[in-house]
Amino acid sequence: MGVGVSKIFHSCNSDSGSSRFEGATRAVFLVRIVEWLCVLLLIGFNSATVSGEDTDWAQKMLDRKDFNFQVVAKGADASLRLRIENVYKEEIQITNATTGCGCVSWDEKTFPLVIPSGQSLSLTLRLDTVRFDGERKSKAKLFFLGPAPILGDEVEFPVEGYIRKDIVVSPGAVNFGAVDVGKAAEQRVAVTYAGRPDWKIELAEGKNTSLVTQLVEKSRGNGLVNYELIVALKPETPAGNLRDQITLITNDVNNPKIPVLVEARVEPDIVVSDLQFGAVSVGQSRTMNVVIRGKTPFKIEKIERTKADSSFRVKTPAAIAAVYSLPLTFAPPNQPGPFDEEFFVTISGRKDPVTFKAKARILAQDATK
Repeated sequence: MGVGVSKIFHSCNSDSGSSRFEGATRAVFLVRIVEWLCVLLLIGFNSATVSGEDTDWAQKMLDRKDFNFQVVAKGADASLRLRIENVYKEEIQITNATTGCGCVSWDEKTFPLVIPSGQSLSLTLRLDTVRFDGERKSKAKLFFLGPAPILGDEVEFPVEGYIRKDIVVSPGAVNFGAVDVGKAAEQRVAVTYAGRPDWKIELAEGKNTSLVTQLVEKSRGNGLVNYELIVALKPETPAGNLRDQITLITNDVNNPKIPVLVEARVEPDIVVSDLQFGAVSVGQSRTMNVVIRGKTPFKIEKIERTKADSSFRVKTPAAIAAVYSLPLTFAPPNQPGPFDEEFFVTISGRKDPVTFKAKARILAQDATK
């Protein structure tokens, strides 16, 4: 492109050497303008903005278009999640959430919910299997608000499901609650069927390798069949939230599957969160406290980093405590752009170190001038 533009200017200014020099200068200037325009266009393509002309801008943030609970048992904990990711440069708000009938409800009751740019959240829609049974068809709505001038949008979801009153599960889910990491746990659920005398559960199927299932037939007679579902959580289950389901496979030809929700919160013995320093300019230090919590008092032997420079300063405490709040000072190096550092905290008597990250976006020295 630069050679072509230079030729054009040269042909228009061929009367003298100074004219040729001026034409070449103009050509270089024009090439620079074109290059900058290309950069600006690329930035625009990679960072969408909310537009009033885009009638379905809210829909583009959602990971589902409907809520189909399929076939569930009476009393079962039947819930589905909707993930909402803000793909726009502006902050987005969810101002309200409604449903078309009392058979379904949103877990979230307090609004507005704010979603900053680049972040996400999940909402839960729940089917009431205790007060209702049979076929259920309804709708659910979310109301969104974009940046000023007021840019509102609403999304309506069709909702459907079938609640079998001939099968009852109690309790409605396998809920382990809070479990210490490294510990095994067990929960039991009763499954009762009323109807065919030859009805049976043939298999308890699940994909999560942290769960072990067992089925025990407790009784059969007078049109009633009773099973007990035993679910064990393995001690090697990693820390974090577990949400999955076990599917009971029956010999019912028309509706052979019964889903059972499984939830657990596996908590580590020591918890520490990442630090977000945000935008920090070169030459300006910033201090934040890193909080390290344990279930019982513990001693920190040392705190190490992946790098050996002096961009971070933190003192290893001498005391023994259950909670530490340690000042961590960040002196950003002269390397503008995203920055992250991993830390390793060695605990007395603990085999593996506790890790956390410190993240920042370093601004060049002249960025704020």
